[in-house]
Amino acid sequence: MQHRSSHFDCAFSPAEIAMLQRVLNTACLAAGMPRNDYRADRLAKFIIGEFRSGIRAEAALCERALWFERRSAPWSPARDH
Repeated sequence: MQHRSSHFDCAFSPAEIAMLQRVLNTACLAAGMPRNDYRADRLAKFIIGEFRSGIRAEAALCERALWFERRSAPWSPARDH
């Protein structure tokens, strides 16, 4: 099966999946966010959307992900302490 990421409803290649996972892991670590947090799910969706919109460089995706998390943080519900 051929993977093509140029079409909106397509599968990702193994290399693309690995890169997207690295971006998510890096952003979660930088934000101090556990991977099982609802915010990590929201961030993953954002990263995939950015990738599908044409941002393909790993560093640029990381930067966008961190921007998104910082922008979203004030609206996040209070954490349980």
